[in-house]
Amino acid sequence: MRRVLGFGDLLLIAAAAIGPAFSLATTLGGMVAAGGSATPSALLLVTVIMVCVAIAYRRLGARYPNAGSAYTWVRIAFGTHAGAYAAWVLIVANLFAILATAVPAGAYTLALLAPSLTGSPKAEGLVAALWVLGAGVLLYRGLRPTSRLANILAVAELAVLLVAAGFAALHPPAAHAAAFAPPPGAGAFVGAIAIGIWMIDGWEVSASTAEEAYEGSSAPGAGGLAGLVLTAAVLWLCMTAFLRVGTLDGFAAHEDDAMAYVGAAIGGGGWRLAITVTVLVSLAASLQTTLIYLTRSFFAMGRDGVLPERFGTLDRREQPAFAVLLLTALGVAGTLASAFSADIKSAFAFIQTGTAFFLGVLFLLSAAAAVRIFARDRSARLDGVVLPALATLALIGVLGVSVTLSDRPIQLFILAASLAGIPFAWWRGLSRSSG
Repeated sequence: MRRVLGFGDLLLIAAAAIGPAFSLATTLGGMVAAGGSATPSALLLVTVIMVCVAIAYRRLGARYPNAGSAYTWVRIAFGTHAGAYAAWVLIVANLFAILATAVPAGAYTLALLAPSLTGSPKAEGLVAALWVLGAGVLLYRGLRPTSRLANILAVAELAVLLVAAGFAALHPPAAHAAAFAPPPGAGAFVGAIAIGIWMIDGWEVSASTAEEAYEGSSAPGAGGLAGLVLTAAVLWLCMTAFLRVGTLDGFAAHEDDAMAYVGAAIGGGGWRLAITVTVLVSLAASLQTTLIYLTRSFFAMGRDGVLPERFGTLDRREQPAFAVLLLTALGVAGTLASAFSADIKSAFAFIQTGTAFFLGVLFLLSAAAAVRIFARDRSARLDGVVLPALATLALIGVLGVSVTLSDRPIQLFILAASLAGIPFAWWRGLSRSSG
């Protein structure tokens, strides 16, 4: 593929993929409901874990720059069958991530342009499908125009969020503000950390563009790490300020539109409109970068034989056009199917929780791969072994507690999806070995 991205592009792509305004809008309510006044501390802890993983990504990407990123590193470290299982986890997590991004985009678009249709599953599903289609068409034109738009959108949303955080910090605190509530129990606090995985996920997209970066093999990993740290800092500032103007009950009642709740608290209609637009901007950038990550990953899997070989081909422009077209079609089909959900908000919460778990598993596998690969490399003792090992142990604990405390339907979904990956891994692992 053509090398068209520099370090600045990679940093902003990582920030755009996290989608801070979108993450706050759809995750802050649930995270505060679990973590209460300790929510900023939960975000800080999950950021530390993710920074350890991102450092491992930087080291792994420098040694093995590959569009398959996490899937490729697990295959190198643990063999073809484990690599195929990592491919399954990546597919499950990120296909759901398309839905978890597009569905809110449909809802926020209607809230801005056609309020009378807000809450209609069919209308929201149709608009969400149009968002996926638009993102796919832009990516089909090439990575460079997609990255330019994502970069502009990322800068705009970060600026608006910082201004909103400033207004909230200067605003008189609400009566019974969440910031001053009693701390939660240990189980609830760990639950908030697990939700935080979803809030700051996305930075890893830079690693999947390793074959399209022109500033050396370490640039994608360094860009992802810098984007993670920058965006997490903005999220922490916003969260700390926003907890002053909202209550625990208020955030719990607005788990799907926490930013609209904050906007109403700090300034009424004007801020509510500005934040709605900002969340839409964030959703657009996050949706684009999710497609970048998936198409590059599918390209690598097709090239390796884990997926059909057609995925591993490039068109005359040196773009994975087949992967772009098929994933766009799958995203459109999934969002249209969501239109037939009786309660799209419940469906979104289900998707979000399942996605967060499998994203955590993918990070866990990647960190463990770094430990295995660099175990005998003394020059990589800290960033290739010690920090990834700590992240692996932390993720095992967080994900274990999170699954234990989840509702039974979510537990069954996680179990079913995890078990379904075993025959896929065996089948495609054999195919990869024979190939």
